[in-house]
Amino acid sequence: MKNNLKKRIGAILCSVMVASSMVMAADAASFGDSKCGASTKEVLQVKYDGAAWNYKNKGSRYSWASFTYSRNGKTLMKKYAYNGKVTGSVWDDLIHWDDAHTTKFNWNRG
Repeated sequence: MKNNLKKRIGAILCSVMVASSMVMAADAASFGDSKCGASTKEVLQVKYDGAAWNYKNKGSRYSWASFTYSRNGKTLMKKYAYNGKVTGSVWDDLIHWDDAHTTKFNWNRG
């Protein structure tokens, strides 16, 4: 019976967290230009959607563009675009909420 109560409380807390995050604003940022760049978008404050693009056929002077998501000094995802667009998503750490566990986005081109 205790186990069942714990599961119900956990489900309720999870539902409240998801519902409250829906009303909070999400962040989005874009870098570079239409020929070569990267972007990140926070979805419901628990998921991050990233993209990088490099279009040589549209006049980009770069060979590649990339984006990286990291947390606590560890790379979660790194993707490169050479002639086109790449995308990817990572989930936030739902257990740790301190500054050391913040998901970070970086981009580069070369």
